Amino acid sequence: MSAFEWIGLTLAFLAPLPPEQPAPPAPLPGNAWAGAVVMGSVVLTMVLPMLAIWSFHRPHDAVRARCQASGGRIAPSYLDGSGPYHCRHPGGGHAEPTRSPG
Repeated sequence: MSAFEWIGLTLAFLAPLPPEQPAPPAPLPGNAWAGAVVMGSVVLTMVLPMLAIWSFHRPHDAVRARCQASGGRIAPSYLDGSGPYHCRHPGGGHAEPTRSPG
């Protein structure tokens, strides 16, 4: 550090303290639960669909692995991409529609 930086730091510590800010008003104790309800509902609205989507993809990954191990590939049964998925094999045939185990 140069001498100018040391002088600046020394002068900063010798300067008078800034005036104190008044304390903020105390929050109203009766309405604190409303914020908790709103934040809790937002968290549930955001997290629960993610958990549901994750639970649907886990069995699909296991079925996909079994299908690929048998030499096939996962394909939708309809051209628009809807409907149940099938394990299609190179010969053109397909097995039963894949369903999640359980």
